Order: sequence, then structure tokens, then C-alpha cells
Amino acid sequence: MSTQASEMKVVEAHEIKAAPPVGARKGWADIEAHFARGLRNQWYAILPSDEVPHDKPVGIKRLGEDLAVWRDPDGKIRVFEDRCPHRGAKLSLGVQRDGGLRCWYHGWKFDSQGQCRDIPSMGSDSPIAARIKVHSYPVEEHGGLVFAYFSRDGSPPAVPCPNPHELESEEWNGFIVRHHWEGVPWIRAMDNLIDPIHGPYLHKGTYTLGRNKNEADVIEVRKNPDDSYFVGRKGQALVNFDFTEYHFPNWFRLDIPYPWSAGPGGPMRILVMVCPIDENSCQVYMVRKRKITGWKWWLWKALWHMRLEGKMWQVINQDVAILLSQRGTSCLEKENLVQSDVGLATMRKLFREALQKEEAEK
Repeated sequence: MSTQASEMKVVEAHEIKAAPPVGARKGWADIEAHFARGLRNQWYAILPSDEVPHDKPVGIKRLGEDLAVWRDPDGKIRVFEDRCPHRGAKLSLGVQRDGGLRCWYHGWKFDSQGQCRDIPSMGSDSPIAARIKVHSYPVEEHGGLVFAYFSRDGSPPAVPCPNPHELESEEWNGFIVRHHWEGVPWIRAMDNLIDPIHGPYLHKGTYTLGRNKNEADVIEVRKNPDDSYFVGRKGQALVNFDFTEYHFPNWFRLDIPYPWSAGPGGPMRILVMVCPIDENSCQVYMVRKRKITGWKWWLWKALWHMRLEGKMWQVINQDVAILLSQRGTSCLEKENLVQSDVGLATMRKLFREALQKEEAEK
């Protein structure tokens, strides 16, 4: 084992087994528990645009918060706290009428900014309405995904919304695949995504991920100019799941090799957006694209629906089965990290730094 791998193993095992004294460096289990429902002051992909109808709100849970998602009269998506400030009924059960969202319980109406505009029982000119507002979240739509910003203290977005160029480029076409991973914490899902080494083992015998040309793999990590991180096999590319590009804190870009039987277009690029639902489950959106247009895109679409989508679900089901087997955070109790876990160690370092920043700002 390399010195680097040995050091990683000793540090992580020590941190998890012993509760640190007051003022000491926090262990990873404590840090993960702190971020179990997400890192604040960040954007998250919360659902695809096509899941929000034009005539009624949708209720979802993200980052442990109940949200009401709806479209205003201009068709723009709005995200509110799913709680009427009157007596706490869910606004996602309300109706879109009279240019706003009305609570089903007593008909209170809120405009697109969350401002109360009408309390029917008090009359349309009641001054009380002007003092009441529903908490709303900043929202952006990109490439068919709805992103919401979750602030720690209600402040406006401090970072730009993720918008990978493939999402809205006319040169790239594909599908948004939705995964609800009940029983899989969001950080477990990201552990899997930042770990190229598992492909030829967990996914052996699948369509493209069973191949590997190296008996002993070395994983390298490089920081990119845009502050993302390349995590990949040294000396191997497009043989298996050979690299991932990690954008802290919650999305990834990776390429999967595609054989000739998948049609024209080269490898498949996957943009993966991970969003915690609560401390035990997460929502994962995989935007699967190829750089193809015209008849090539239509051919791939046909092949996808006929047989390639089924092969994808085989891989996803394997991922879910192994992640569920880790039993949430109990897998942290006796883990031993090695050199191939350097991507995981890098992600943990970034979350540790985020926690230190939070504490310094208090």
C-alpha cells in the first residue's frame, strides 16, 4: 500500500472510531451528519420541468423541506415553502386561480413572489395581507431541469446556478432519467459517482461496464481550471467508467463508452445531479446525452427505447442494491480506505472545508 493510501486509512479510521474532544478536528461521520440534509447556500436540481403542470401545484420534499412547486400566469416556475402562513395547511393542495396560488383551506391568495394578496374572510382591502408572505426560493430552469437555491439565512444566491453547456446545446441530445433512491443518503450516492473503480466489479457482465484493461488501477485527481475535479484511472480512457468530473457539492460529468451496436454518436455523456430528500433518501437526475443531431439522434432515440434503456436500468439497479447494502451511515464505522479512494477523500476534504467556513462565519 502506498504511503498516501496508508495515511488516508489511519486518519479516517481514527476519526470515525473516536469521538473528538471539544475543539478537536471533527471526524467524517460528524461532518456527514451535519450535511445529512444538504449543504446550504447552493443550487440543487429539484425536479424536471415537465413534472410541473400548468394548472396545479406539485408537492415535493427536498433538503428535508416541504416545497410547493407551481407555475405563475406567465408559465414561470415558482417554489414556495409548502405551508400556508395562516394555519399551516399545504399550499401544494391549493388551486391556481386569479393570477396566484390560493390555499385550499381558506382561500388565501399569494402572488408569484409569495406576497399575500387576498384574505377572503377579511375582504379584498384588508391591510393584514400586506404583512404576510410565504417563503419563496430563487429558481432557474436549464435544459429541462428546475434548480432551486437553498440559503442558510434567506440571503440571495451567492454562487451561480449550475448550467453545464450540454444541457442547452443544440448539438447535444438525450434524456433526463429520474431516480428516487429511498434508503440511500445523498452522500452515499455521491460516493458511488466519484468512484470509477467499481465499474468492472459491480457491473461485470453489463452492456459496457464489464471491461477493464488494467489489473492494478491507480486513480488520480486533478483540479480543473473551473474548480471542478477530475477523478479517473491513470492510463485508461473510454474502456469502462474511467473518469468522473466532480463539481462541488452535488453534480458530476462522466463519459461511458458505447459500442457500434448503440448506433452512431460516440460515447454517452452523463450529467448527474444529486439532491437530498431527507437524511435517508435522495433524488438523482441523470441527463444522458450524445453529441448527435438529425437522423443520428432519431436512431439513437429508437435504440434507446427498444433496448438500451433496459440495459441502463440493469446498471442502476446494481448501484442501488449495493448502496442499500451499506446501510446508510453505518458503513462508516469500520471502513478502510486505499489509494483508489482518493476521489472520495477529495470530496470529504471539500465538505470539511465547507463546514469550517460555516463555523467561521457564525
